[in-house]
Amino acid sequence: MARSLERRGEYLQLLLSRAVRSVGMAITSIVLPLIVAHRGYGADAAGFIFTAASAGAAVLLFAAGFVGDRIGRKPVLVALAVLAAITTAGFGFAGSYALLVAFAFFGALARGGGAGSGGAWGPFAPVEQPLIAEIVPREARAAALGHLAFVGVLAGALGSMAAALPDLLRGAMPLSDGEAATMVLAGLLQLMAGILVLWIREAPSAPVRPQLGHQLSGAARGAIWRLSITNSLNGFGVGFLGPFLTYWLEVRYHVGAAALASLYTVANLVAALPYLGAARLARRLGSVQAILWTRLIAAAFTAAMPFMPFFTWAGAVYILRLIFQTVGNPIRQSFVLDLVPPEERGRLNAASSVPSQIATAVSPILGGYLMQDLGLIALPLELAAIFQAANAALFNAFFRGSSDPSAAGGGNQA
Repeated sequence: MARSLERRGEYLQLLLSRAVRSVGMAITSIVLPLIVAHRGYGADAAGFIFTAASAGAAVLLFAAGFVGDRIGRKPVLVALAVLAAITTAGFGFAGSYALLVAFAFFGALARGGGAGSGGAWGPFAPVEQPLIAEIVPREARAAALGHLAFVGVLAGALGSMAAALPDLLRGAMPLSDGEAATMVLAGLLQLMAGILVLWIREAPSAPVRPQLGHQLSGAARGAIWRLSITNSLNGFGVGFLGPFLTYWLEVRYHVGAAALASLYTVANLVAALPYLGAARLARRLGSVQAILWTRLIAAAFTAAMPFMPFFTWAGAVYILRLIFQTVGNPIRQSFVLDLVPPEERGRLNAASSVPSQIATAVSPILGGYLMQDLGLIALPLELAAIFQAANAALFNAFFRGSSDPSAAGGGNQA
């Protein structure tokens, strides 16, 4: 597909930038929870750190979408990369709990680094996805987003392997120094991801339409309230799962960084391939039906994980869950981009995602309380499954009649 694009070089630059960022995020997603645990903080303290990360991401995401639509997406993408580089490296040297919380708030990392995500989420999304939409024709967009995620997930597998560095370096230095060095590496990769987009050409920002001023169109406002509701349900579920999965696996099965790194490496490698079939699945089922069924199946696997007696079994179920969860992401991203005019895409993404980040900021506190104070270490995973299934059902109810250019024949969603 890339060979047929007029702006092939710039698309490949975005692919490379996503890949480098994904390596750094994958490292952070594994090593940061271990830093928290190894410094003696419990699940409730870990939950508050990830609440701070989600709250900060909500602020950054909102600003990125609105500022990106006004001054351009590229400068915002570079600024976020620099900020992520500074705070990621800072995690390794934070000498107090307050600093960990502060770096989490300003870190641009929420929902960005889990296995299978490919660095697709967080405040980068409202500026990166409109850049893709500008470079790639509409009919190829779902495939382009799928390929972008495919490259990001493969790179995430490399990052998962690199997350084993603290254990591998234990013979040469203390564990805490190995963790600090690994986080510095992750920070440098974030910085490199920002540098790689400097040469991308971006069209001038669209002028404000006189009849609207700085207000959003009716189509955008309608899409925002529907997406805000569905995203909030998903975000609340993610807050029970994403921040605690590494922590839960360590507590439940008593495994260390090397075993977790191996799991996430395999998960990323296996989850990469379904991204290549995302466009075909959207054409066959229609975007909304594809999103509905992949997310419902993923939620079922999430609910099954706590019942697995061994780490290997839980890891296998997690990988199956990941395959279905991730294949729907590029389909949804492409579908949402077509709900509004190009000049409103960043603001739509930002305004509809902020409620999700707020919800994600709330549930880790409850999840930490359930795990730490009540000893119900499996309940957050079950709650994650319930809320993500509800998200899928409501998304289907809201958008099943919408126009869907990805469906077979480019017609309306069946």
